[in-house]
Amino acid sequence: MLFLGTVAILFLNDAKGQKGVGVKAGVNIASLSEFNGRTRISGHGGLFVNYKVNKNFGVQPELLFSGEGQRLFSNAVEHTYALDYLQLPVMFQYYPAPNVFVEAGPQVGILISAHDKVDQRNGHTNIKDQYTAAQFALAFGAGLELTDQIILYGRYNFGLTDLSLLNNVDIYSRVGQVGIAVRLNETIPPQKK
Repeated sequence: MLFLGTVAILFLNDAKGQKGVGVKAGVNIASLSEFNGRTRISGHGGLFVNYKVNKNFGVQPELLFSGEGQRLFSNAVEHTYALDYLQLPVMFQYYPAPNVFVEAGPQVGILISAHDKVDQRNGHTNIKDQYTAAQFALAFGAGLELTDQIILYGRYNFGLTDLSLLNNVDIYSRVGQVGIAVRLNETIPPQKK
């Protein structure tokens, strides 16, 4: 509830700080714990609202699509476990210097689809019933504001929820992200008292 309340307040509030709305997209390098194999290279993208409280602190709720999972070999056949999520992170940002920030925050993910992708001949198998409908994670990152509109960032999402519905294994998502964000509007300057 606290998470949803924070998002609602920040999206609807016309408070005294600076607010910018934008889009972001980038590359995911994802893996699942307890699996040996190669990372799944996929993508993420979506919307954000950046609310800068003052020159050193900001909060950024986001709504993102995120492709996660793992590539692995089983019986000499390569499988891609493709887990696609709708992610709702709320990042708390600290600016140690102008245009440079570090961030951390909670993230809730809703599983949209899950497939075992093999090849054209063997097709894709729906494995959504083997994974939980939602996950909770902590995210850590950093970014550089190249201009008022263009931001480069990197982030690591550390899953805290066991994703597997199978009793014999605990699986956690691990996702590295790099990307670019674009503010679509001018930030609203703080109102003077």
